[in-house]
Amino acid sequence: MYKGVYIAMTGAVLRSQELDSVANNLANAGTAGYKKTSFSSRLYPLLEGVAQKHNAVYPDARAMAYLGTYHIDTSEGNIKTTGNPLDLAIKGDGFFAVESKGRIYYTRNGSFSMDKGGYMVTGNGQRVMDTANKPIRIEGESISTANINIAPDGNIYVNGNVAGRLKLVNLNNVQHVGNSLFSGDEAGASKGEILQGSIEMSNVNPIQEMVGIITALRQYETAQKVIKNFDDLSQRAVSEIAKV
Repeated sequence: MYKGVYIAMTGAVLRSQELDSVANNLANAGTAGYKKTSFSSRLYPLLEGVAQKHNAVYPDARAMAYLGTYHIDTSEGNIKTTGNPLDLAIKGDGFFAVESKGRIYYTRNGSFSMDKGGYMVTGNGQRVMDTANKPIRIEGESISTANINIAPDGNIYVNGNVAGRLKLVNLNNVQHVGNSLFSGDEAGASKGEILQGSIEMSNVNPIQEMVGIITALRQYETAQKVIKNFDDLSQRAVSEIAKV
């Protein structure tokens, strides 16, 4: 009986984690460059080394849920044309590199602008890095964004002259940091192409996420009912033993 309570409890915890993941995806469905998180879990036998009976009605009845894992889906989102010269989207693999509080982070949100010092920055003020890991600065007086052209390979041209090159890298072990920022291990230069005047939206499908919420919520409620039933059975068992 108590093993059954543990099985139901772990199932409820996992479904709660899945609900958090799906809810976060829905909240960021309109966030440029956001990558959805998938949640998965698996089962393992309680009695290690004991083969399951093939004729069992429920083959996994003597199994309990193992801790779930999160996976970030880095697939490309829809590209939206804006016409803003400093809005950049990546076609294919790769991430932009930005600096925040002395550390390098990565993003697919290419909604950039220029600050008062001439540095190319994100919407949150992080400076965009070049291939030498230095902040990109557009020098010169009275430079208009209309004079800035960015080639698919990341080269930045101002009035026809090369002013720098955007760093575009592949990543391993990608992890969410927040605000469309990611951490990870650099895995070489990306061969993705940069599209000027466009931004990449999130790769979240709201309809799929809503279905995921309904499914996880029903499974969570089922686990709660099972836990309550085990609790009721335990109380009845104690009462009957006391009468004896």
